[in-house]
Amino acid sequence: MKNVILRSIVVPLASRAGTALAAYLVAKGLDGTLADQFANGVLAVVLVLCDLITGKALNLLGQPREAA
Repeated sequence: MKNVILRSIVVPLASRAGTALAAYLVAKGLDGTLADQFANGVLAVVLVLCDLITGKALNLLGQPREAA
């Protein structure tokens, strides 16, 4: 039961957290100054890259990333 909860809830949430935070930062930074927009954009790119790396690591471990 613990493994089912881990595979079906925790792993998908953890593997998509970077993209969700990046989307929030981009939406929040649209009304800021240019420096704030740039900083939020760079952080968003880093978070999405972390998301992609997590997905690749899960594939290497044999746990395919679940579809949305």
